[in-house]
Amino acid sequence: MIHWASSGDGRAEKHVVTKAVPLTETFLNTLVAELDNDDIVGITLGGSYVRGEATPYSDVDIACFVKDEVKLHPKRFLYRDNLLVSIGTKTVAKVRNDLLKPESAILIVSGLRRILLDKDGTVTRLIQEIEAFTWEPLQNAANSYASFRMMTLAERAHKVLSELLKRDELALAYVTSELVYALTEVVAVQRGVFVKSESTYYLQVQAAAGQNSDWTSCHRWAVGVDSIPTKGSLVLTQAIAALRLYQETVKLLRPVLQQDHLVVAEQAVRMIDEAVPYLGL
Repeated sequence: MIHWASSGDGRAEKHVVTKAVPLTETFLNTLVAELDNDDIVGITLGGSYVRGEATPYSDVDIACFVKDEVKLHPKRFLYRDNLLVSIGTKTVAKVRNDLLKPESAILIVSGLRRILLDKDGTVTRLIQEIEAFTWEPLQNAANSYASFRMMTLAERAHKVLSELLKRDELALAYVTSELVYALTEVVAVQRGVFVKSESTYYLQVQAAAGQNSDWTSCHRWAVGVDSIPTKGSLVLTQAIAALRLYQETVKLLRPVLQQDHLVVAEQAVRMIDEAVPYLGL
């Protein structure tokens, strides 16, 4: 957020404010009173305000826990005191179930939460269970998830190759971003990366793959952080990087890939190697 202030000689000076003002108890109590109803068993605050990392543009991340029999509503947003408030609805039972699945557990475990309301103690007990969570019992399921996904992502790699052949850059941008996002998630799940925030997600996954690894080099290239000299457009170079990222992900995860999945993934790797020179890239 930018504020302008007068300097000593009458000129306006720009000051960039990067830290948000902490939420007051009055603000939080008023918000809880507004959201509370007979269906709710507890309310928590999460996200950057709990981590102490909020900026003036951060949203206030609220989770409303409702009784198990209540239908969950889509996330909604509202403004209060010029702050964007995001309100998610969940049940204690659903969160417990999500902790049994590696692809959802990685999104739950690292999140700090402040309990704003707990009518019967169930939310407190859930938070304690999350804090006591261990990854090891889910590792085999994580390996199986990653193996299956690498087989199915061969189709995404072929879609990137098809759009490269047609030189349809809008379509190429879409399928490339899909492939990169999916490959990032596969590594996050297989490596058991507990995602602290959206801001740290890529950095955490790169660290799990190795900061100096070929995987991370391709990932940084594919998401546009790093660039290389090229005659083609940014979209074309990122598409090639995404294909190389698929190859590097197969290499990285080969020890846990099931044989029938590995056969498909390795064939896709060969197809990429054969197609890229043919496409003149």
